[in-house]
Amino acid sequence: MSDEKPPVETPAPPAAEAAAPEAQAKPAAPKPPAPKPAAPAGPKKWEPSGEIAENGAAAALKAKFGDVVTGVKSPCKEATVLVPKARLIEILAFLKEDAACAMDYLSDLTGAHYPNNDKKFEVAYHLYSLTRKESLRVKVQLDDGEPCPTATGVWPGADWMEREAHDLLGIVFEGHPNLKVILLPEDFDGHPLRKEFPLGGAQEEMIRSNKYGKPVYLPEEIEEARKIIEERRHDS
Repeated sequence: MSDEKPPVETPAPPAAEAAAPEAQAKPAAPKPPAPKPAAPAGPKKWEPSGEIAENGAAAALKAKFGDVVTGVKSPCKEATVLVPKARLIEILAFLKEDAACAMDYLSDLTGAHYPNNDKKFEVAYHLYSLTRKESLRVKVQLDDGEPCPTATGVWPGADWMEREAHDLLGIVFEGHPNLKVILLPEDFDGHPLRKEFPLGGAQEEMIRSNKYGKPVYLPEEIEEARKIIEERRHDS
């Protein structure tokens, strides 16, 4: 019998120890930061919709004044033009006096406030020819606080319309003969048709409680009605 001992087997190292360092699992890469939410879009400018319509008066106006007159889109297909303030009164006078236009009736004058536009205000003149049965809207744009020349020299009827626009929007009509409050109480603060004007509150209560805004019922007998007015009994 041989005296040699059988070789002792060395146990295999655990699998984790046997693996090479480069074969071991690497730590997960850090996640990229979440993208910042996009900034909300700014307020949109107001732009007219529809299409540009033209009629005889608009064509005559462009033939006379050229590129200073710009057609404006209208959803109702109403002939509408935009003119520069510096030429406004000249253009309005031409529309009234020129036989091809004959815009002898100022049916309305109004304003609008577009706070997100480059020019914050518009004044619109709604003209009509009683002889040609044709209408035209003329617009002029203004900055906040920029005055607009009065149209009372062309149409005296613009007087009260401009005063209303002044009350409600704060537009100053330069050269107006009597630009005083006509719709609001004289001590009213602000202009209710501006977009930033708050709804409700003390100002609205003031308008609703204004005694001059309430109907006055007078008797049919003339002398008695005159006495009531003279004695200011209708104020109560």
